[in-house]
Amino acid sequence: MTQQAEATVRTPHGEAWGALTRTHAAVTQRLQDALAQAEFPPLPWYEMLATLADAPEQRMRMGDLAEALVITRGGLTKLVDRLIKAALLERTFCESDRRVSYATLLPAGAELLEEMRPVVVAELDVAFAANLSERQADELRATLERVRGSACGAT
Repeated sequence: MTQQAEATVRTPHGEAWGALTRTHAAVTQRLQDALAQAEFPPLPWYEMLATLADAPEQRMRMGDLAEALVITRGGLTKLVDRLIKAALLERTFCESDRRVSYATLLPAGAELLEEMRPVVVAELDVAFAANLSERQADELRATLERVRGSACGAT
């Protein structure tokens, strides 16, 4: 790394970015390990099921779902296909425009989500509750949402 690049990274914002990426990696690995230990599918399946469970009518347009999960459309298609094969969700189409497709949560997907949720919640409690109050967690979420918004060009 050049001296200029190194100096740029060692700013308070660069240090915050580094801490964020390291924390994300550590918490993600902890969640992956806990789900595997409990013999559940991987974390991306949980994230997909949870996102759809929270959506109106438990379905989302594929493009919106890719954006919500921060995944490429190609990656989303592969993930959706895996969950369809596992009978956890289905692909449905807009009645007025068949070009628009949705990922729709099936009852088996909702059931699996409810089984996986306690494992994820317990691990997040270990990672966060021991270190942040609920108020601090709310503040952290708000700060990260502001940073995400500016990174995505939102105002």
